[in-house]
Amino acid sequence: MFPLKRMLSMREAAEYVGITPRRLRSLRLVGAGPHAAMRHGRKAMFRIEDLDEYVDGLYRRANISHTEQARQRTEWRGRLAALPDDARARLSDSFMQIVTRDELLEKGANRGFRVLFLGGLCLIFLSHTPLIWRL
Repeated sequence: MFPLKRMLSMREAAEYVGITPRRLRSLRLVGAGPHAAMRHGRKAMFRIEDLDEYVDGLYRRANISHTEQARQRTEWRGRLAALPDDARARLSDSFMQIVTRDELLEKGANRGFRVLFLGGLCLIFLSHTPLIWRL
């Protein structure tokens, strides 16, 4: 198969995984989620293999067997196939929403605390500079 045919755009990758495109963008922003294989201009492209590996890791983390994973993923793809293209972007897999929210909170909280810590250090530094005292 031609290599770019195995690549999915952000919207297609979110649909493939079972989350909304906004959730996938948020995961990428905090350094979580599936690995983007390449950037085509400003758009991130994802390999199907990387998406499958990411989903498999989430199922392993939730301690769900491969047979149950296969059943759930087949059911998800069946529901997607029954919908028209415009309705697919609004539909999301509830299990994937839960586990990606957990990952988003885990990684996002770490980044958030770092930003707050650095902001506090900047505030302490600026409060002790004479330039601020004159204002």
